[in-house]
Amino acid sequence: MIPDAVIEEIRSRIDIVAVLGRHMELKKAGRTWKGCCVFHGERTPSFHVYPEDKHWKCYGCGEYGDVFKFLQKLQGKEFPEVVRALAADVGVEIPEREEDSAEQRQRRKERTEVLAACDAAARYYAARLWSRYGEPARAYLDGRGIAEETSRRFRLGVAADAWNDLPPRMKEKGVGEAALLKAGLLVPREGKRPYDRFRGRLLFPIAGLDGEVIGFGARVLPGGDEKGAKYVNSPESPVYKKSKVLYGLDLAREAIRRTRSAVLVEGYFDVIGLHQVGVKNAVAVCGTALTPEHLELLSRCDCREVTLIFDGDVAGLAAPARAAQALLPSGIAGKVAVLPSEKGKTDPDEFARQNGLSAVEALVAAAPPLTEFLIDRAVEKHCGGDGPGAPVERKVAAFRELRPFLALAQAGIARAAFEERVARRLGVDLAALQAELSAPEARQRGRPSPAPAQPQAQRPAVRLRLQGMGGPAIDALGLLAVWPTELGPIAEEEGLVNVLPPGPVADAARMFLRGELDPAGLVARLETALDSASLGRLKQLALGPAAPRKELAVREMRRAILMAKKEDLEAQMDRVLKATTRAGSPAPEELATEQGVLAARMSDLQKRLRALERT
Repeated sequence: MIPDAVIEEIRSRIDIVAVLGRHMELKKAGRTWKGCCVFHGERTPSFHVYPEDKHWKCYGCGEYGDVFKFLQKLQGKEFPEVVRALAADVGVEIPEREEDSAEQRQRRKERTEVLAACDAAARYYAARLWSRYGEPARAYLDGRGIAEETSRRFRLGVAADAWNDLPPRMKEKGVGEAALLKAGLLVPREGKRPYDRFRGRLLFPIAGLDGEVIGFGARVLPGGDEKGAKYVNSPESPVYKKSKVLYGLDLAREAIRRTRSAVLVEGYFDVIGLHQVGVKNAVAVCGTALTPEHLELLSRCDCREVTLIFDGDVAGLAAPARAAQALLPSGIAGKVAVLPSEKGKTDPDEFARQNGLSAVEALVAAAPPLTEFLIDRAVEKHCGGDGPGAPVERKVAAFRELRPFLALAQAGIARAAFEERVARRLGVDLAALQAELSAPEARQRGRPSPAPAQPQAQRPAVRLRLQGMGGPAIDALGLLAVWPTELGPIAEEEGLVNVLPPGPVADAARMFLRGELDPAGLVARLETALDSASLGRLKQLALGPAAPRKELAVREMRRAILMAKKEDLEAQMDRVLKATTRAGSPAPEELATEQGVLAARMSDLQKRLRALERT
């Protein structure tokens, strides 16, 4: 926790007008400064900044706060992250937190190094694009109708067609090989020098919500290595998680906040092409399906509606069903715009370039709600478009396709309206449909109930993850060893035993909670059950100086257990996503239902974690 005195010193040094002025136009009005609010669309300025007491208020939407809250809301960052960034701006040193472990400090250091490597590489690649070495790439962009201004705004670049070009260039900028490896810019080789991951490719820097480059997408250029994959992306790193980033969001966030809507596409060029014609709220997933984390990012920008634009081919028509698995539980409204396919496959960037802004806006305006799209597809597929007049068997088939989506919808008005609409389109009694939804799936299918799901504590993925590294569950066990009286009830309440590896580790935790072991006995019992990293971490906390103060232990205990549960959920969601992808569209009912349950649990966990960070 950053000391209050340090926060106040940062606040006193900050020129709030200068900081807010970087993100919006402000004009002096007497003793205050005025501008059009960045948090809602307006033409008459109602946003006031009061430099004397360093706060702001919008009299249009009611938002108010200090410089920290402004940047939190605008950039979607957590409070400590905003404070640290401002501290660097005004030259205030933030002391290392006493409760931080060496591992936590190392993670912060790695994150800083990786961000510096990505930033330096992005600048280098961009410089190459606009030098004589970038002529082929510039010709390719020109052929795709991408203007120079757009290429510069998206910081496009090009990599040299060489195996060891990047390290010496980055060394000049103070970025070492170790940081390039952690950032995924180099590919490691056992016993040999690593080599450049991106060679002779067009580079698309991927930025976080705050605009910092965290990874790259790369496309092969005509005449390049056509045998390899057309697109190559950065591997996941300390800063880049593809399920938690949207391409173009750093440039789209203000338009999303102003319109409270986003346009979601699938490719880098789709985003670039839409922005170029004026669709400034376009973003894309980075080689993965839409996730609850993506929607959380959009929610931070006050997004209330997402319009999905897909190709009119078979794959494009199947994509909304996958996106629905994240959208329906989120509460964010969804719409589906399918591009015309009469003249063959059309990408969003081609459609935008050929038809212009007005055509894209008309396409988005006419897009049906996601639920209507799903109903239309099911009725067309199984009932030939005539639900009420279809045979019973076909109505049942359409219902079975829609059933998982009904289960995913938020309980309350949203689900009730969805159910009513399905009943009307199929020409069935609403009460009968609701009864069928509440019946066990096994009874509907006329087969025995499936075996119960494997308990969380016995999932192999969890066991391997925790036995292979010192994770948050081991942290929680170490904290419990230091403060057993204070943390024992919390361990029971949060289910610590269930997030520990089953067998000796979970058994030792149970014995400790029953008072059968002391801290030294706990560590001794786990000497052979844990790997060296986990055991070392446990010793640091249970027997060493790494444990936090008593007043912080309660919060840290809850946070560690919640983080362990979050990691487990991420592993489960990844497993279900892979199974869904293998199964094709529509998703099997069991998988779609499980995905909805996992998404809801993840949303709850994230809310609890954010609440803990604010305390």
